Amino acid sequence: MNIRELAQATGGRLVQGDPDRVISHASVDSRRVQAGDLFVAVQGERTDGHLYIDQAVRAGAGAVLMEQPRPVPAGVPAVQVADVRVALLQAARRMARDYPGLVAAVTGSVGKTTTKELWAATLAPLGPVFRNPGNFNSDIGMPLALFGLSSTHRAAVFELGMRGRGEIARLAAILRPKIGIVTIIGNAHLEILGSVEAIARAKAELLAALPQDGAAVLNADDPWLPFLRLSAPHRILLVGKSPAADLRILGSESLGAAGSRVQLGWGGREVTSEFRLLGEGAVLDAALAVGGALAAGVDFQAAAAALAQAEPPHGRLRTLQAFGMTVIDDTYNASPQSLDVALHLLQDLPCTGRRIAVLGDMRELGREELELHREMGRAAAQSADIVLAVGEFRQLVVEAARRGGAQAEAFGSVDEVAPWLSRECRAGDVVLFKASRAIELEQALERWLEVKP
Repeated sequence: MNIRELAQATGGRLVQGDPDRVISHASVDSRRVQAGDLFVAVQGERTDGHLYIDQAVRAGAGAVLMEQPRPVPAGVPAVQVADVRVALLQAARRMARDYPGLVAAVTGSVGKTTTKELWAATLAPLGPVFRNPGNFNSDIGMPLALFGLSSTHRAAVFELGMRGRGEIARLAAILRPKIGIVTIIGNAHLEILGSVEAIARAKAELLAALPQDGAAVLNADDPWLPFLRLSAPHRILLVGKSPAADLRILGSESLGAAGSRVQLGWGGREVTSEFRLLGEGAVLDAALAVGGALAAGVDFQAAAAALAQAEPPHGRLRTLQAFGMTVIDDTYNASPQSLDVALHLLQDLPCTGRRIAVLGDMRELGREELELHREMGRAAAQSADIVLAVGEFRQLVVEAARRGGAQAEAFGSVDEVAPWLSRECRAGDVVLFKASRAIELEQALERWLEVKP
């Protein structure tokens, strides 16, 4: 998309600059602007992007999208619109409409990002594959990501997040995906939507947006499968361990810190594939990704082999070797379902020392948050020798873990965790870090790795 097309798509006014300047990347954060980026001046709850236009241009921004009349350095193209957030969605609609390749989307309560990365890998036999980076999965993030999509990509895979009812429907209406995956329905976002049924309805918005000649790839072992079927198009591909699955998980095993191995069956054929992601959840995500590739016409053998090319997403069950210890970085987010996967991995990895779980709050659980954090402590005690808890519910976690027989400590902030680890951890230990993103537990991990003698 160039500046002229951006102005046309958004109903904006070209204030200054070259209308033929091409945009291939966009950012709302002036600290992360790269040379040539479109800087989008979003007014948020904490700050106003218009205050950082000059900073963004000094960092290399090649154009500016704004809604307030602000001076922009000479020579830098600028488009003024009535509402930047609305304009982003309008631009996204134009870019998605003009894209000629396959569009695919994934949502679910757990495993969205991992499935997206694996799916992009399994579609690679078709040619270059685009995927939205990181957590660019919202009504701001998804349009920003789309600026990086080009006609050279043969397929584009998008992860769709959700902050409330109707958001997935709005994003899917813009993207118009041909294939959709729902990983699993769980109780993440209970605080926002109130019930698991409401969560299932929100996730099913992706399926309802698929065309009648599209395909839905669904988890055959999800109790909500009958409900999800009601919103899906005619073509449904079931993936899982169930005998009813079209693509069956016939077996799997952990390869320790090296990753996982899965055996899959499809149409009378069987393949075994290894990939670098960890945990039982990653096995399902890998199978769903292969199912998504099959729905796109990729050969079964080629899709399964391509799993080996997928990189572990940052902060999601990523293992590190440090100071003679194995460290599991799962700091990106947490829900009861993903916690269960992480704790099983902690229990399964080879360990000559102690298993230590560093846990933070799970967010957006609504009325069940107290009991679910008690369950966090109980479950941690089954997998860990030592449980360290930080966050609002740390005492609940610690008390439950101690009753379960584990040593447990509570910390008032993430700043207090690294000194304890530096003092107490030793070679042979396996240490898991797991919390919701808002806790910023990755800071404790980073500080510990910096200061550990």
